[in-house]
Amino acid sequence: MTRRGLFLSLLGGLMAAPLDSAWAAARVGSRLGYGPDPRQTVEIYALQGATGRPLLMLFDDGRGEGRRTARRLARRGFVAALADMRTMRGSEALVIADAALATAWVAERAAGFGGDPARLGVLGLGASANAALMLALDRRYMAAQGRPDLIRAAGALERSPTTKRDLTATQPEAYVRADAAPLWLGGRDQAATTLASRIEAVGRVQSLVESREARLTRAAIAFFSRELV
Repeated sequence: MTRRGLFLSLLGGLMAAPLDSAWAAARVGSRLGYGPDPRQTVEIYALQGATGRPLLMLFDDGRGEGRRTARRLARRGFVAALADMRTMRGSEALVIADAALATAWVAERAAGFGGDPARLGVLGLGASANAALMLALDRRYMAAQGRPDLIRAAGALERSPTTKRDLTATQPEAYVRADAAPLWLGGRDQAATTLASRIEAVGRVQSLVESREARLTRAAIAFFSRELV
């Protein structure tokens, strides 16, 4: 067999081989750029043949949990868009603005990924937890993208409590409001859900302290499944 024939044979075998139905179709496009910076990329995870599915934006903290979480969400029928943002060591406002830009970019192309932009939620992991909460609570970020009412629900997993004195720039504590999208906060200790007590006064939040990661993920999935109907 010629080298070209061998290559085509291998390629045909790969195309015919069964792929992981929970995320292989999404990885066909690999990293998609939603902005000019190399860090402004998004990866889409979805069931093959998905159409009209709830859409969940994921903001990772760089520890690798994002891809694992995205695969779990895809297996449960979500279209999960895992967004990378510019460096966390820079301006927090820049990170949140990137999260807003990525969310609007994915929503505009949702049908092509099998998602429904009318059923969109955001979930921040670890250091990116605030970005998700800010998109839901501070109107300015999504309004700047021309989509002020896009987000239907928001969640934060393992959020680090803030130590900043000035909360008005980038901290969700300053933007609690009764008409915000429903929120979910989960973590291994009470510190990860400290925002909850302030929002619970207006009845828009659920929280869970749980040491087992799998149970936290299941709780987050249950929340978004219920809110993004």
